[in-house]
Amino acid sequence: MPRLLLLLLLVAASVLCDVAARGAVVRTRQWLRCRGTQPARPARGRRFLAFYRIPYARPPVGPLRFRSPQPPETWTHIRDATTPGPVCTQYASLNERAAYLTGAEDCLYLNVFTPELKPAEPLPVMFWIHGGGWIDGSGIGYGPDFLLNHDVVLVTINYRLGPLGFLSTEDAAAPGNFGLKDQTAALRWVRENIAAFGGDPSSVTIFGESAGGASVHYHMLSPLSRGLFHRAISQSGVSLCSWAVPRPGGLQKAQKVAALVGCPTEPSAALVDCLRSVDDYKIVNTTVQSTHYFFSPLIPFRPAVEGEGEESFLPKHPLELKPHTAVPWLIGVTHDEGCLFAAATIENKQILEDLKQDGRRLFPLSLSYEGAPQADFITNKLKDFYFSDGEISTSKLSEMYTDGLFIWNADEAIRKYKDTAPVYYYLLSYKGKYRMSKVFGGGDLDLGVAHADDLFYLFPSNPYYPTSGDMPEKDYEVVKTMTKLWTDFARTGNPTPDKEPLHWPRVTSDGELEYVDIGQQLQVKRGVFQDRVNFWTTLPLRETKRSRPAKEDL
Repeated sequence: MPRLLLLLLLVAASVLCDVAARGAVVRTRQWLRCRGTQPARPARGRRFLAFYRIPYARPPVGPLRFRSPQPPETWTHIRDATTPGPVCTQYASLNERAAYLTGAEDCLYLNVFTPELKPAEPLPVMFWIHGGGWIDGSGIGYGPDFLLNHDVVLVTINYRLGPLGFLSTEDAAAPGNFGLKDQTAALRWVRENIAAFGGDPSSVTIFGESAGGASVHYHMLSPLSRGLFHRAISQSGVSLCSWAVPRPGGLQKAQKVAALVGCPTEPSAALVDCLRSVDDYKIVNTTVQSTHYFFSPLIPFRPAVEGEGEESFLPKHPLELKPHTAVPWLIGVTHDEGCLFAAATIENKQILEDLKQDGRRLFPLSLSYEGAPQADFITNKLKDFYFSDGEISTSKLSEMYTDGLFIWNADEAIRKYKDTAPVYYYLLSYKGKYRMSKVFGGGDLDLGVAHADDLFYLFPSNPYYPTSGDMPEKDYEVVKTMTKLWTDFARTGNPTPDKEPLHWPRVTSDGELEYVDIGQQLQVKRGVFQDRVNFWTTLPLRETKRSRPAKEDL
């Protein structure tokens, strides 16, 4: 008996040594080993464990291309989860000068970052959905350092993008929304496995920015995602945004892709079968061949209405759906969302020439109302409201894009949801050292608080603009403020449960909506650019959200 005990102790010691030398081993439904999972202590954060490249679905290749994600194959060995996996195949289009094809189809992986595997109490889970217009981006590069200071588990994911993730023939051959269904599959994985990483499967907050924020809103509306999360945060994007809302014409887009790569364009079953044998880079490259001003149409492939069905992610148009998941919702925008697009507009000679003419091509394309019955009327109204003096300035273009692509859609979504569950609205007005407008052509011009500038205060680095190491102290104060608000919301469903540093009111007004202005300090205010929002509600745009093929998309 003593010898047996000694043998057991020696075996246990050898296992512990292996863990210390090679990294933590976590038992989920399979075994995972993460070697070297504890990076050097961040400059402004705690140590954490990192698990990369965990498969949540089978590789969507060959016959699985253009199909719903399938459960991952099991494995019996201890899987190495120490290095990030590939990004999903994409045309990385941060700006026209730096665009390139990259990635792989075998990309349906997620990453888990946790402060400890066995906390005294399970930790809230924050599930990040990256942006990128549903055409580029990945879960890699969003560092956990800031958020994990507040005792949460962070999950980041990849999902299929562009035509591989959102091509639709508007029938059973390829119903679409594969990228959104990937996100749902990753949420199912979290529900089943996150407890092994110290996370609480009954306290999952989904959050995302831009197309990621719109994805969050779609999950609130989708029957497939019901019960998989408990709070939601949409940053700079909702399903009702003109660039995010479904539009007819999916079959025509699919036919154009097929024609460009030499596949039959009908029937749809033959079209899809042929596309399954085409190189993924060739398919994704058709996105470039379908754009006009490099960035227009803004979102060439987007969510689609599928109709009723067991695997349907979006059975009806968002305007016709009531939330399937009624959860507290934190939603907001940046002060100058549109300056990022204004910068890209002003530096393009072709666009400037169009603006000098009359804008009748650029405005409908970039604001997604091309093909609308009253497109010329809308264009004239926009010119009168924003450019009444005849001057096309960067600041006025920024206002137009801010309002038309983000603000009035957020306002509309909040009004539709505020009586269903608590809604907390914010405006980020703090202007720090780092600005996304620099990346998109703004250079050193001060264009305001751009689209995606909020990422600097949630992640120590992001795929677009690494910042770690030299952040000014006043910027870091905003980091501490925002990450506390976000994680308190993830923990309780209220961004200020202790009413500190202020009481953040939920939206209740039918008039000017209550919101918190996140600047150097927090302030409660009413009506985000209300006069401009009111102008947009007078335009004949609501029906264009429900129907109308996007002619210039095709």
